[in-house]
This record gives sequence, structure tokens and C-alpha cells, in this order.
Amino acid sequence: MTPDRVLDEYAARQYGVFSLEQAKRAGFTARMVHTRVAARAWVRLAPSVYALASAPPHWERQMAAALLSRDDALVAGRSAAYLHDFEGFGPSRPVIMIGEGGNARSPLARIIRSRRFDDVGRVRKRGFQVTDEADTILTLSRELVVQRLESLVDSVLARKSCHPSDLARVVESASGSPGVGKLAAVVGPRLPDAYQPPTTELERLLYRVLDHTVVPAYTRQLPFTFLRVEATVDAYVPAWRLIVEGDGRRWHTRRADHDRDRLRDNEATAHGYAVLRFSYEMLRDDAGGCLDTLVRTGRIRTAS
Repeated sequence: MTPDRVLDEYAARQYGVFSLEQAKRAGFTARMVHTRVAARAWVRLAPSVYALASAPPHWERQMAAALLSRDDALVAGRSAAYLHDFEGFGPSRPVIMIGEGGNARSPLARIIRSRRFDDVGRVRKRGFQVTDEADTILTLSRELVVQRLESLVDSVLARKSCHPSDLARVVESASGSPGVGKLAAVVGPRLPDAYQPPTTELERLLYRVLDHTVVPAYTRQLPFTFLRVEATVDAYVPAWRLIVEGDGRRWHTRRADHDRDRLRDNEATAHGYAVLRFSYEMLRDDAGGCLDTLVRTGRIRTAS
């Protein structure tokens, strides 16, 4: 088999890219390499990294070149998020991860150095070695604000491609790493053993507050039909035109759940109702404070 045929096999698996070492293994001499580059049959992308001129300069070609420019590297960060189909991430400048001692400069990619490189979870995506979903989220936690990180974690958990315990594993193994504290705060409430109150217990605490003698008569589990949504509310106080909800979810398994709740609250407000929401922790730990908020809101509603 000729050197060109052997090299074509390398390039076919690497989006048209190959290293100088691979070219030598295929049988190319230094003179042959120079000749191919001079004839523009090969394109030099970085020191010791080339592409066939016929290979389109797509994102995948650049990513393959970035990986070949280092002896041992993984697709990471935003590039890994793109390959994992995380919402909101596209084919931007390649990002790769290397060990802690490597050179962080590259003309082809942004470099992330990791002291736990050997322990990072990895999978193959579209022919690339990529940090797995949990480690990709850990890497992204360095740069994402909390709200964006929460949204990303919830969307990944909702599609069940990653489990909360996977995230807990990387949090534990990456103690002291940039962003790990932020991710730990997001992951904690989403773990399987994070307490979620039964509906009956949440209602018991809520109705115990509402049953206080200072609160006017109210109706439990009342259906409402608004312009854009139908809903059953936990409690309604007619004298105050006040809807009261007990919120037992520590987090939303779907972004749509969150949006539906906000739509319901907005529709209630648009129809002249006020809405109060009390979490399980608020009702359990500060029932008196919940009652005070409830009564003060009622007085304001009555005065207006």
C-alpha cells in the first residue's frame, strides 16, 4: 500500500486531519512532506499538524487538529457541551483539556488544564474523545453564572442522560477545583436523597397556617379558569382575593413546569388576584413568619 493510501485511512477517521508522526508512519519522508505542502495538497494547521486540502474547513476539522496538536487531550468545556447536545451551545472555538503540567497556549483551541485529568470521565462522540456529561458540566461551572448552571443541570437531568449521583461524584472528586463549590450548591437539592415532602404533609402544614383564626374563610383545592391557563390552587381566600400555594418542589424536572407555574401566577395577577407561595421549609421552620406575611398581605389587599 502506498504512503498516500495509508495516510488517507488516518485522515478519513480524523476529518481530513493527520499529524506529522502519522505521516511518517505511513511512509512519508521529510522531503515528501515538504513537497506536498509546497504543492498545496496538504495544509499546515499547526506545528506537526496537517490537513488534506480537499478536507472542508468545518468545525470538526479544527477540533481534530486541536486534539492532534497535543499528545493527550480531550474535547472539553463548551465544545464538549456542543457534542453532548446541551441546550444553548454551538460550534464555537474548540476547547480541549490537557493535564495540569501541559502548555496552555495553542493557535487552534482554548486549553483547559486539569489536575485530575487522568480521572476525568470520557466518552466518544462523533469520533472524538470527550469529557462525559458530568465532567463537562463541572468544567462549565467555572464560567457559567448560577442561574445558567441550574438551567443546564435541570435540562440534562430531565432528559435522563445524566444522573444526580454522577454530578455528585465529580463534585466529590474535584474538591478545590474552580467552580466546584457553585456546582455543589446546585447538585445538593437534586440528589435522590434530598427530602421531598409528600403532598399530604405539605398541605397539612399549609392548611395549619390558613386555619388560624386571624385568617378569613378560605377554600381548599379550588379550580380556576384564566384566559390562558386552567389550574387548581391549593387555597383561595375570597375576602382578600388571595391565592395561596404550597411549593414542595426543591427543583423542576422540566423547564416547562417552571414556566407553567409562572404563567399561572401571571394570569392570576392579570385577573386581579394576589399570589403567595410558601416552600415546605418555610412552612416547617417558620410557620409564624408565613402567617405574618399572609395577614399583612390580606390587610393591604383589604385597604386597597
